[in-house]
Amino acid sequence: MLTPDELLTLMRARRSIRRYRPDAVPEALVEQVLEAGRWAPSAGNRQPWRFIVVRDAAMRQRVAALAAYGPIRWPFVAEAPLLIVLCGDARVPIYRQFLHEDIGLAGAQIMLQAHALGLGTCWVAGDKKDYAPTIANRFGVPSGYRLVGMVALGYPADAGKPTPKRPLQEVLHWEKW
Repeated sequence: MLTPDELLTLMRARRSIRRYRPDAVPEALVEQVLEAGRWAPSAGNRQPWRFIVVRDAAMRQRVAALAAYGPIRWPFVAEAPLLIVLCGDARVPIYRQFLHEDIGLAGAQIMLQAHALGLGTCWVAGDKKDYAPTIANRFGVPSGYRLVGMVALGYPADAGKPTPKRPLQEVLHWEKW
């Protein structure tokens, strides 16, 4: 078991990776990563997540072409050896309001577990983007489910850039703002 210091060190070292080696990720590692996502907390323990693992290079290329943000292209979506599509069950109205939080928590745990296994990841927005229904349709996501996000995953080609974080004193408020 990790000590609290080891866990914080792991979280501080995780980076969004946008360059990947072409090496395939073994299925056993993919399952370990998804197991971490499966254990995320969710509203009412609803566990609304469904994961689609995309290894097919042509499909990842099509997703990369669709999942662009204006003039910004995301070649890393196609370059990563696999893409995890995170979908959520939005059929029950009372839980639908927590869908982004639930899937976001699962995604965060997936990304931390991947980092602990020596893999790199990068989150790609889903549900709030115009391309989400098109991508969901291409993967056969059933009615009532939403594509909330995607995670590019693979062995990093580089360590990624350190990301500056605001000091705790700047973001912390005790009792009130």
